Amino acid sequence: MRLSNLPSLGLTSILFNALHSHAHSYQLLGAGKLPIPDSPSPEKLVGTNWQLTEINGAAAIPDSQELFFQTETVVSGYDGCNWFNGEWSTVENGQDSQTSDRPSIKIGMSMAHTRRACRLTAEAGKQQGIFMSTLRQAAISFSLSADEKELTLYRSLDGKDMPIVLSRIPKPVQPHERLIGTDWIATGIVYFDSQNKLRPVLDDHPVTLSFSEDQISGSTGTNQYFGEISQMTSMEFQVTSVGQTLIGWEESDDPRRIQEDAWMSILHLGRAANMTIAQEFPEAVTLPYTLFDERIGETDEWTQVLILGSFQAPLARFVPLKDGMLDEWGKPIKKFESPLTDDTPFDEDEWHYTIQLAGSNWRATNIRGILLSDEPDSQSRADVNMFFSSESSLEGSGGCNSFHASWETLEMLVQMNDTQTPRIHESLQVKDFIANKMYCDDKITQVENDFFSGLAQELILYEFDGEGITLWDAVRIENGQQTRGNFIGRFTNVPVPSWGGESLIGMAGEEAKRVIEAINPSLQVHIIQQGWGMTADFRLDRVRIFVDGDGNVTKEPQRG
Repeated sequence: MRLSNLPSLGLTSILFNALHSHAHSYQLLGAGKLPIPDSPSPEKLVGTNWQLTEINGAAAIPDSQELFFQTETVVSGYDGCNWFNGEWSTVENGQDSQTSDRPSIKIGMSMAHTRRACRLTAEAGKQQGIFMSTLRQAAISFSLSADEKELTLYRSLDGKDMPIVLSRIPKPVQPHERLIGTDWIATGIVYFDSQNKLRPVLDDHPVTLSFSEDQISGSTGTNQYFGEISQMTSMEFQVTSVGQTLIGWEESDDPRRIQEDAWMSILHLGRAANMTIAQEFPEAVTLPYTLFDERIGETDEWTQVLILGSFQAPLARFVPLKDGMLDEWGKPIKKFESPLTDDTPFDEDEWHYTIQLAGSNWRATNIRGILLSDEPDSQSRADVNMFFSSESSLEGSGGCNSFHASWETLEMLVQMNDTQTPRIHESLQVKDFIANKMYCDDKITQVENDFFSGLAQELILYEFDGEGITLWDAVRIENGQQTRGNFIGRFTNVPVPSWGGESLIGMAGEEAKRVIEAINPSLQVHIIQQGWGMTADFRLDRVRIFVDGDGNVTKEPQRG
């Protein structure tokens, strides 16, 4: 060996050893990469957001696991199926490995999380397990790349460190930011004289709605309008300073004017009103909204849907305004047919209700945006139901498989907006869920999985409108409060199959009344002689027991 080669061999050896011990801390130097040991301050993690990209040198399944250091103590993330929250803090260096030159953090083991049931591939399940076991270590050493765009967590395994590499990503969209930067075209608007039913928008005069960070704008079909957004949450936004251009019409009953009045009354007053009568506009109008995905008819295509108002009390419905729909003057390039067909009427005096669920039976009409039918020949037929058979027992079907579970209602604080005090809202928690596992048709399987994963949420918000209930995921926002998340399903009330698991037919009326009141003491139970006159109103807080001349029950008692 020539002595002139020794210096280069020595340098090569040094570089090789350095590369081996610090495989994921690089800085570019000349034409290559040299490892540079990094000891970043844990404070640099505050306010950063990361996505898993590599495990032990192998590329990770993309768009799977995420980790967000929200504050100096709060951390949240996504494990590929469920969202979680926890607390994090710093620990003494090197507690998790033989390497003591890296800082370390720990994440609270008792992390709150959603409880969706997901069918992961073997590879995805393995990746999820590695990611979460890394976070559950007593101490997690980490390093940052020189440009702070790559975070490496080290999983200690058999005395060795497995590098878990995450890439920095922008701050994820918060629930209340989902509308910012979106454009919409209306498919229906409620008029003041339309008995609270949505009317189709004029074909050649589309109504549009666009959101920026602090403004709305769009077209009434004739005039341009604008307004300021003073507040926005995941459930509502507040509009002020609404104005418009003033192109007029010769006739007062011009359909274009009537449509414009209907839409502008919603923005000015928060309701459909007769604008030919002088109205006093409030300084600000709060508009509730719902954003969800819905299947278009019986096709495999989906569309986002924006409802102003609510499912039970819609003011207007919109779908995304896509390129090529309108020309530069705002006129339709092609006719746009609405994918929405369920124009549900509502009673404006019945905006908020409460209901005791025990003893009630419900059939789904919409699960995660998939419209369901009970017609025998319909391709979208699926008998998805849930029966609250007692104050603690729940049973039903996902369309193919039956299930049993326990349930309870809880009171929780729900954050409506950034300025108002959170309000108490009833939520539902389903536990001890057990379902059989029959093989099902693919479409039914999708609906069933969506329904069962909805029931598996840690908390479920529910709203009752006097006729049906709507279920929502409960999600946690930045300030730690809960708010309404994704739409789970819409259910209509149907007759109960039994009370307490047994038929009451033939039982003495007074005894049947005691059975029903034991299941749900909040119900008003009335015994009525068969053939007697009675009121025709429908109330879900009431049960009528029909008896014969001997006082025995003649048919299964029902709410109504």
